[in-house]
Amino acid sequence: MSPFSRNLTLHPLLMALTALVVLLGAALPAGGSVISVADQLRGITMTQAQCAALPQAVWLGVMGRNYCIRYYLSTVGGEGTRPAVFIQGDRLGRLNLKTGEFSPGPRDKDLDTDDFVRMADVLSKQTATAAIYLARPGLDGSSGDHRIRHTTLELTVTNAALDAIKRRHGFEGFHLIGQSGGSTLVGGMLALRSDVGCAVIGSGRLLYEPTRRSPDPAADYFNVAEAVPVIAGKRATRILVVTDPQDRKVPEPVQTGFVRMLRQAGGEAEQFLVQAIDDDRHGVTAYSRTAAAACMRGASGDDIAQRLEQQVEKRLAAKLAAEPAATQQQTAATVPTTTAWPSNATAMTASAQSASGR
Repeated sequence: MSPFSRNLTLHPLLMALTALVVLLGAALPAGGSVISVADQLRGITMTQAQCAALPQAVWLGVMGRNYCIRYYLSTVGGEGTRPAVFIQGDRLGRLNLKTGEFSPGPRDKDLDTDDFVRMADVLSKQTATAAIYLARPGLDGSSGDHRIRHTTLELTVTNAALDAIKRRHGFEGFHLIGQSGGSTLVGGMLALRSDVGCAVIGSGRLLYEPTRRSPDPAADYFNVAEAVPVIAGKRATRILVVTDPQDRKVPEPVQTGFVRMLRQAGGEAEQFLVQAIDDDRHGVTAYSRTAAAACMRGASGDDIAQRLEQQVEKRLAAKLAAEPAATQQQTAATVPTTTAWPSNATAMTASAQSASGR
């Protein structure tokens, strides 16, 4: 039974659901291709033969459905048996659950797969090991439909993709990094995997109240918080939660609440408060990469907090310098700095306690 079911058990159901995995694709990247917004809005279909022709992809049979999941592997910064894996957040705007229609915004544009290769290159250099940009179902070159985001089906497919990649390349495990919806997937996989070293969860919704349940796995939302008893037993994984307290998309309580629940269950998590520079105070990927690289080197929580504080200051200064003078005055008067928060870019239990007390 799944750790996300009503009756929590310690053995994940999804291990049995990913048995059919056919590994396809070459090991070396080829030239990039454009992934259009229109295709992603419709949902992307692909045959096994088409999947086999792609440079880095795995063909999966999951829950009676077939998927071609693409991944972009880089070793420009080094090689290793436990690569850093980045999972991006949601795209295509809000999803109307009644009509099934997305509301894409100006940031939803056609994408070039070379961009994902470059993202993997940056992460590989920063972590000094192999790095992977993992494309979610229906996005960034993977087949499927992004309408399954946040569901048990998406979690199962993502977990199966990592299993397939692990077998193909002989990896021992992974370090996981997520942003927003990608972080929710990272949180979900913590209950399913025992091969994760560092798990960095940036701006992730980890607590749903109430959880949207359905007998259809494509419509059944998993709730990371329901798997806290399982996650608490994963002692080999170091969990870092990166949060902007003023996040307008994923409120701080649904991030800090998970940290509090995990600690109460006997588990451990470190929470770092940062300041994002986008209007929604939501994009923390740069901070999450920094935290992951430090975690992979075995840095202490205090050291990671100090690095993040310095990074916050630099990013805020760069943003301020790029703004017109009138905007600078307004920003200086209204945007708090890191010193306004409890304990500089606060880390670990002190952060969790101060945030959860609000």
